[in-house]
Amino acid sequence: GAVLSFSCCDSCQAWCQIINVSESHSSFLTSMEGTGNETNWSISMPSGSKYHLYIGLALAISSSIFIGSSFILKKKGLLKLADRGVTRAGQGGYSYLKEWLWWAGLLS
Repeated sequence: GAVLSFSCCDSCQAWCQIINVSESHSSFLTSMEGTGNETNWSISMPSGSKYHLYIGLALAISSSIFIGSSFILKKKGLLKLADRGVTRAGQGGYSYLKEWLWWAGLLS
């Protein structure tokens, strides 16, 4: 491993330790130019990594939408039952199992 020192424009200093660098990962660093206190790094990303970023972002957003809508549908189903005055699940009631809106939320 190696320890590198970086100086930022606002007189802050950062340390970076590189551990276990193999030949396949060393292609990420394409150039290093520096004089004195300033070091400029150029990093090239593999072509597939931007694609994977967009796939991951789309999956994260879609899962948040599905989880949120599932919660809302289940809550709407429980509130509908509460308006009818049936025994709540926390008090031993099982009438939510007959509510289609609760099932829609559960299955989504």
